Amino acid sequence: MDYTRIHALLDKYWRCITTVEEERELRHFFSGDAIPPEFRPYQVWFQVPEAEELPPLGCEFDNRIIERIACIRRKKRQRLLFSILSVITLICFAILVLFLGTLFFTPD
Repeated sequence: MDYTRIHALLDKYWRCITTVEEERELRHFFSGDAIPPEFRPYQVWFQVPEAEELPPLGCEFDNRIIERIACIRRKKRQRLLFSILSVITLICFAILVLFLGTLFFTPD
């Protein structure tokens, strides 16, 4: 067995970028009897077949995720719009104060 490949797959697994086939390969490796001591701490982790038993996600899940993303984008746009309107309001208020200040406090 190529242990450098197992190291690379473990590295990818811990960074959450493995494919299902690569995870199956890791499970197959750790289900064997001749596991080197450096890999034994990970053996229990890959003996749990939870990923194989999970049902596939359907279109309803995809639609909920897409709707949630759209909702987050709408909220971001609303916050941006509110921030822009707040800045415009403050600028208008500052201009009004400066204008009124020049009208009432001009030397006669």
